[in-house]
Amino acid sequence: MANVIGCNVGSLPFKYLGISVGANMNKISNWKPVYDVFESRLSKWKAESLSIGGRVTLIKSVLESLPSYFFSLYKAPCKVIKDLESLSSRFLWGGSKDVHKIHWVAWDKVCQPKDRGGLGLCKLKHINVALLSKWGWRFKKERGNLWCEVIEACHVTKRSWDYLPVRNNFSGTWSSIVKVLNRTMVGGLPLRQFFKGNVGNGNCISFWIDPWLLNIPLKDVCPHLFRVEAEKRCKVSDRLKLSDSGLSRVWNWKSMVMGVEAFSEWDILSSLLDAAALSSEPDCWKWIGVGNGDFSVRAVRSLLSEDAACNSNAGFVWCKWVPSKCNIFGWRAVMGRIPTARALRNRNIQVLDANCVLCGDEEESVDHLFTGCIFSARIWQLISAWCKVQNFFAFSFKDLLEVHKFVGLSGKAKDIFYGIIIVGCWCIWRARNLHKFQNKHAKVEETLGEIKSLGFLWAKHRAKIPSLNWDLWCKFVFM
Repeated sequence: MANVIGCNVGSLPFKYLGISVGANMNKISNWKPVYDVFESRLSKWKAESLSIGGRVTLIKSVLESLPSYFFSLYKAPCKVIKDLESLSSRFLWGGSKDVHKIHWVAWDKVCQPKDRGGLGLCKLKHINVALLSKWGWRFKKERGNLWCEVIEACHVTKRSWDYLPVRNNFSGTWSSIVKVLNRTMVGGLPLRQFFKGNVGNGNCISFWIDPWLLNIPLKDVCPHLFRVEAEKRCKVSDRLKLSDSGLSRVWNWKSMVMGVEAFSEWDILSSLLDAAALSSEPDCWKWIGVGNGDFSVRAVRSLLSEDAACNSNAGFVWCKWVPSKCNIFGWRAVMGRIPTARALRNRNIQVLDANCVLCGDEEESVDHLFTGCIFSARIWQLISAWCKVQNFFAFSFKDLLEVHKFVGLSGKAKDIFYGIIIVGCWCIWRARNLHKFQNKHAKVEETLGEIKSLGFLWAKHRAKIPSLNWDLWCKFVFM
């Protein structure tokens, strides 16, 4: 045949559009192209030159775009996912192959949604499952397409009654996809149960095999009735007929419906069919997970992330007009995950002088540094005077993040004041670091000036206050 059409004889595996076709993707070595791209994008020099906010943005870009080629067709082995997430976590905390740094927050916590206490990154396993699930969705939506007919020819047998057909003795890409949809549990339900038929004229959706009245097929609800059904692949329109007098039911049993179980199922089926309706619209499929009923990879990822984060609490509210590096600092501080003397000692790291470098009175901890230290207390006193609110006292960092709710501000001023608190904490931490590592004595006036100038710069360009100028900012007046 090759000689007739004038081409070379190829062999498996081969590359097509960057994908390995015919390769055993359970072998780690076949995932080397993905490893190489991750290592190239998350390189050492980028970890050293980018702020933690920039590193988070880059990791999001890498996780959401680079794996899509391989992960959209193949189920990644657990070791591949573990290795790639380890590389991402190492990059997040500024490390590399040669430089090992403390991972202050566990990767599982980092990958929680922001409103559940994480950084909003997505786990590679969730990305992989979401991309693979799209093929299951397309199989139901694109019935009649050539690739769907090939799947049916390979996997549908005389005794296969699954709406996502697969032969158990077959391996390969489609088998892996169906296994993922069957075994990925969300709220105790397999992911496949979030695909549901929406009946219009009933010409495309299978009466017994497809889920349309419930989230599971009628064959699973009424197995005894399904056993005596003469035409098991019948459509909804074969069993329900719409006429001027209403909706009638047409049955085709290959034997008498007998037995207690069958009659019990008959009552259940009759009750369910009372809610059924037909129309002139074509049948379609809908996604019943998060979202508006339309399937998307993002919707599946959100569903998986929310399910994994069901027991998490937020702890930190992100301020929209403050840069990511400041928000992430606040997120870490509220969990006690910044390198204070106490946090380092808790991780068995030797600290020669554990006292606060700004006041020298007590052991340096998050709560002391930002609420108990004389230096910080003076900063908050001056900020209170600047923002025209009463002096406030916080006994912990968490209390400090709640102050804006109780100082009598509202609307834009309240949001700006909350951001100033976060910027203030970040500037106090900078002053602490300059004092500790560069012997630059921390001064209240300089730190307050930095808070005001950085706050003005960020508020003017990020808080959508076009009329804001320096005079209004110094008077804490917002039009």
